[in-house]
Amino acid sequence: MFEALCKGLLRNGHRIDMISHFPSAAPISNYTDVIDLTGTRDHVVNSFSIDHGTSLQKSMTYNIATEFGGDLCHLMGHETMQKFIENPPNDPPYDLVITEYLGAVCYLGFGHLLRVPVAIASSFLQVPCIHDFMGNNHNYAFFSGAYNEGATLVTFPDRLWNFLSNFMEMQLFYYYTSDQTKVMRKYLGQDVPDVRELERTVALALVNGHHSVNGVRPITPAIVDVGGLHVEFDHSELTRDLKIWLDSANDGVVYFTFGSLTNIETLPRDTLLDLYASFAKVTPVKVLMRCANASKLPPGLPSNVLIKPWFPQVPILGHKNTRVFITHGGLMGVQEALYYGVPLIGIPIFSDQMRNINIFVEKNVAIAINLNNLTKNSMDAALNAILNDPKYKEAAQKASRSFRDRPMSAMDTAIYWIEYVIRNGPESLRSPMIGIPWWKRNLIDVLGFIVSYLVLCVYVSRIFFKASIRKLYGSTHQAKKKLN
Repeated sequence: MFEALCKGLLRNGHRIDMISHFPSAAPISNYTDVIDLTGTRDHVVNSFSIDHGTSLQKSMTYNIATEFGGDLCHLMGHETMQKFIENPPNDPPYDLVITEYLGAVCYLGFGHLLRVPVAIASSFLQVPCIHDFMGNNHNYAFFSGAYNEGATLVTFPDRLWNFLSNFMEMQLFYYYTSDQTKVMRKYLGQDVPDVRELERTVALALVNGHHSVNGVRPITPAIVDVGGLHVEFDHSELTRDLKIWLDSANDGVVYFTFGSLTNIETLPRDTLLDLYASFAKVTPVKVLMRCANASKLPPGLPSNVLIKPWFPQVPILGHKNTRVFITHGGLMGVQEALYYGVPLIGIPIFSDQMRNINIFVEKNVAIAINLNNLTKNSMDAALNAILNDPKYKEAAQKASRSFRDRPMSAMDTAIYWIEYVIRNGPESLRSPMIGIPWWKRNLIDVLGFIVSYLVLCVYVSRIFFKASIRKLYGSTHQAKKKLN
């Protein structure tokens, strides 16, 4: 997402100074890798086993905020980073800081350091924290939050779990990231505000979503959906051999990958053999399987399966012969499949993957297989359904049309709002709800006043009624005495 956003900004004539672990392979006009962090952290690409991935799910918020985010914050102490902090470039001065909002909240402090507005970008779904500090009224009664695996809210238990899971995870994230204030002040200066205060100064949030997928809900203009941005600017191409292989697959292609982190070859041996049997069964349909280390696979790979350590994913999903995408459910990948109308078989492992797949199951675009039930029978049933029942392809194409139907492309939308903030300042989109206590935001004081007023009215009416009854009874009693 960030690479695509940079390309779009450069196309529009902006100058970019980048701090990252992934420097540009070739010189680019107006683009400078001011700090190259390559080698400062363990390499994560193709580094996760299946067991490691599932273990992360047990404490995902902790891992994101501390093991991931906390480590990144301490990179501010790196020699090249300190040189930048002590003497930041100012000729010309910066207009904006754009940083990813995931676990390293501390980098919001660069806006304070450079005295410029801050925009955040999130390649994940809209986590509750973003709604909270951006002053957006995120109603858990009807909108399923990012930490709820279910895509719809039908029953009271659904709504209860939706509220509890998202509220508790948000509070845990705030708790785990609160220590990042100390790290910021250590490396950026003691005058840097608290991380929670810095969050409330964010001028713009670019989030990887779209209402056609994630649902319609009220949203402040400072939170902008740019889901699919990375697909529009992906210019990767098929190799000549791969193009010939795909073009010759007249009966279709199944594309299978667990993304750039998790290695398929770490699945149990029996599971891999079951997958071999399922893939052989769909012949003459061909199967592309991304595998980082094919030597770790058991023997017996079917003849209709092609394995490579890397594939250009977007052009594969955009190829006319691709019929099914077997995926772990990473948000970027499912959006790529959605963009091209390719049905999914989802095998979620950790993080937001369960929710991503469930969203598409609800739309008849996907079939989900529990990782613990990944067998020959479950894969046979899923492949047979998607390859032979046209409803999945029709639903995928319908969802694709809705996803693409926008007044502006995702890239143009992102650039417009970035430039809007630069032109009009960090307060231009600020929600009036920012900083308002929850009880005032939800009119608890107003409701309390109304209830108190009604109770008082009932109480006064009751006293008046009793007094009237006593007076009436007394008058009647006196009249009876006179008659006697």
